[in-house]
Amino acid sequence: MSILLFLLLLLPDKEIMVYETNDKGKIGTMHLTAAKDSTGYRVVYEWEDRRLEVLFDTLDMSTLYVKKTVGDKVELEITKKDKFKVYFKGRRQSYGADKPIYDRHAIEYALRGFDYNKDFKTKIRFHVPEFMIVNADVAVVGEGEVTAAELGEFDCWKVELKPHVLFFKWRFYFWIEKEYPHRFIKYEDSSGKNSILLIEYEEIAPNPDD
Repeated sequence: MSILLFLLLLLPDKEIMVYETNDKGKIGTMHLTAAKDSTGYRVVYEWEDRRLEVLFDTLDMSTLYVKKTVGDKVELEITKKDKFKVYFKGRRQSYGADKPIYDRHAIEYALRGFDYNKDFKTKIRFHVPEFMIVNADVAVVGEGEVTAAELGEFDCWKVELKPHVLFFKWRFYFWIEKEYPHRFIKYEDSSGKNSILLIEYEEIAPNPDD
């Protein structure tokens, strides 16, 4: 796997992002707040009915912690220490992992840390469903300009994620900005019924008193 370490160091210390989501015709919004601290990149996703907290390792963008809350109920929690400890809808499980693992809820943010080129291909492992690990191929399948609402046009890599799941034929596509700050701009899947598009963005300068 090729990870661009100096790129990760150049990701903004704090960002606020808003995305328009289309879930089979149902339009909504997804709010992200991302901040780097001594433990890693801490990202909070918020929708109307749920909240997701994720901690990413700053060296390889792998998952260190995940907590998904629906309403006021914790549905999923994953903690990485010596092993991954998983709580999912009342069930508990643990397993070891000697290589980076990504979470499927936040894979688009993790994909900002890869060193892309037109021939880029690699394999990753990620949590999906939440209590097991799935292998997947990640590859650049295109590049070009993407229009993101009123934010304008962005020169992006089109990245395909292909899970290794028997009888599962879907493909997932992510458009990642080539230049700093390497934002996740757009998502679509091969069903043509689900999409995400960046509509607001703000980079917040670090506070020297922090």
